[in-house]
Amino acid sequence: MPSHAPPLNRLAGPLLCAAALAWPPPAPAACSRAITVPVAPTGFSVIVNGDQVTGAFPDALRELGAKMGCRFLFPVVPRARLSYMFLQSGEADLLLPASRSAVRDRQADYVPMMKLKMAMVSLRHKTVPAASTAQLLANPAWTGVAVRSYVFGDEYNALMAALEAQHRMSYAVGPLMVARMLKAGRADFTIVAPSIFLTSLYEDASMAAFGDEVQFSPLDGLPPSESGVYISRRSLTPADRAALQQLLQQAAKGTLWKWYQHYYPSAVSAFAIRLR
Repeated sequence: MPSHAPPLNRLAGPLLCAAALAWPPPAPAACSRAITVPVAPTGFSVIVNGDQVTGAFPDALRELGAKMGCRFLFPVVPRARLSYMFLQSGEADLLLPASRSAVRDRQADYVPMMKLKMAMVSLRHKTVPAASTAQLLANPAWTGVAVRSYVFGDEYNALMAALEAQHRMSYAVGPLMVARMLKAGRADFTIVAPSIFLTSLYEDASMAAFGDEVQFSPLDGLPPSESGVYISRRSLTPADRAALQQLLQQAAKGTLWKWYQHYYPSAVSAFAIRLR
């Protein structure tokens, strides 16, 4: 018996058109290529587990990138190499999380995300009684330790330079090592964003309780540090820079803060100031 069904090739066109109408179009490719964002562990802002990179900043970028058509690559590198890759070699498209400084502003565009309160961290049983940067500089008996590659704004940079000139600073490769040096009595204080210091302790179970042994003291002369993202003028086209500006401004409106609250305990979030 002959079949009255139309040939398959006559059905293919209408079916494909119907399928195209049924599914939403993919997000437009706002970025012309994958965006390279080298990272190093930074509290819960950037979490590195082998080759897996998560945390507040990477997850916020991935969420918005999926919506706005930008793909991000997160190669893991030593912390000391981050600034070199961004400012010198041009291998990095974004630098994050980053504090603002005049040197960086001359080479890249900055998008602020939030502000982090700064504090002097010292042992509770070995208090450093300084209420200002001037008092800290006036007593050469107190020695400090910090992460060499950290930048928390021009005031912080000036304070570190002044302490170095007094031969009172030593340096470590990361905030967890700074905490270990404080615990061992190899330094009297560090100056850092408490949110970074406290979350670094989670990297080592033996240091998890050390947060109860320290105190955080604000210093007059050391304002909150902006935390955000630098966009390279060297490695990116004007169109890609504009797309990333839009994406990062969207992140600053709430996406980053959502992921920040997802990862950080409420006691640590109290040290962060959301930009309005």
